[in-house]
Amino acid sequence: MEWTRITRNWNQAAGRLRQRFPHVDDAALSDAPPQVDEVARHVADRHDLTLHEARREVEDLLFPVRLPEPLQRAAG
Repeated sequence: MEWTRITRNWNQAAGRLRQRFPHVDDAALSDAPPQVDEVARHVADRHDLTLHEARREVEDLLFPVRLPEPLQRAAG
């Protein structure tokens, strides 16, 4: 994952998160967290999701173009 790339464009990423997850706390998204797990935890708490569900949703939203793991290794 390219979390560093996401954090460099945090305002854009936070805007997308706010659109998809309307119950997130703006204060929680004001600064880029050091790890995607913190965003997923907040989304899970605010939207009645499991941590696994929230992480998957957040990753799908912020990292929309991903190859399956075996293809990434073969291409790398």
